[in-house]
Amino acid sequence: MNLGAETEQVEHKKSTSELKEGMQSIAAILNKHSAGELYFGVRDNGEVIGQQTGARTLRDVSQAITTSIEPRVYATVEKLQADNGKTYIKVTFSGNERPYSCRGTYRIRVADEDLAMSTAQLESLMLERLNRREPWDARASLRSISGVDEKTPKDYIERGNTNGRISFEYDGVEPVLERMGLLTADGRLTNAAAVLFCKSRVAALKMGVFANEKRIDILDIQQASGTLFDLLNQARFYVLSNIRRRVKITGEKMERDEIPELPMDAVREAIVNALAHQDYTAGEAIQVEIYPSSVEIYNAGWFIDGQVPEDHLSGKSRNSKSRNELIANTLFKSKDIEHFGTGMLRLQELCDEAGVKVEYLNCDNGTRVVFHRNDPFAGSTSSEEFASSSQAVRKRQRKRSLRLPSS
Repeated sequence: MNLGAETEQVEHKKSTSELKEGMQSIAAILNKHSAGELYFGVRDNGEVIGQQTGARTLRDVSQAITTSIEPRVYATVEKLQADNGKTYIKVTFSGNERPYSCRGTYRIRVADEDLAMSTAQLESLMLERLNRREPWDARASLRSISGVDEKTPKDYIERGNTNGRISFEYDGVEPVLERMGLLTADGRLTNAAAVLFCKSRVAALKMGVFANEKRIDILDIQQASGTLFDLLNQARFYVLSNIRRRVKITGEKMERDEIPELPMDAVREAIVNALAHQDYTAGEAIQVEIYPSSVEIYNAGWFIDGQVPEDHLSGKSRNSKSRNELIANTLFKSKDIEHFGTGMLRLQELCDEAGVKVEYLNCDNGTRVVFHRNDPFAGSTSSEEFASSSQAVRKRQRKRSLRLPSS
């Protein structure tokens, strides 16, 4: 009987004589994926060779997990029998309190190896744990209520009233923020409130148009800061102003219908996601980068709790867990986020309808959404013409050779 090769979430040990190494693998896998499986009595290639599986052996495995790994992990240890009659041990484990150490040492899973964790990786996971226990967006901000841009929460409540997700009327900044749960127990602004409603540099945006994928020749570069809603509108407008559009002439009155090469509802969804799920503790700006072959949106922080983008894009997962639950919940009430856990599926469906390839990439512990640009003339007819925005044309006329600051 063969269980298959080892993976990033599956480790095989020939016997419990490798118990110490097995504990290291559990901690390493938890630090990478938050869940996994460990087998004793199985070769690296997955062949079941059998192992002693008495009650004492199972107890030894369970006790080793309890005493070797911190924070404590509660795993399922079970005796199984292969088709050839040989018995082996399966350990199923999970945990969301990473980083996990094994006898004081921190390791992380890479392919089928357990490698020593770097200082930067350990610091990042320590900060992640702190944010789980006391989320950054729920902590007190250094900004005061007087720094809130009053028009922004007023407009926000009006949108919430219109879509039926907010039942109360606007009656001032402080009462509204209190009802929304955006003040701390002692009445201070939360970081969520500061990002959403204060014109500050906590939320920042970098935007650039590049002549090629080498990021050397830059046609335009802009930076912006402000409320989250300001940045959402600026980023969307920037993309729309710098991509190609097909102009379709329709009807007897020869009316012009401009069709952007990318589905802008999908682009907006990606921008909202970047702003909502950004790791604001990283001190990085959201980035919008426009290349001849793609439009890319970057935010600091990868998917949390072992989530993978492919499951969301396919609809397999609707896990709505967010790095910034307070920010995400606030955006949901104004319908800036349509539905919890389904935004990426909707993004994929919009791109499929438009014939646009989209993908999510994990780069430098950040998330990059890539919209691949199509041939602008593909599928055009005699009643259609190709248009670039005048703004983009002007930018190309004043091309500058600069290098965008790295993220």
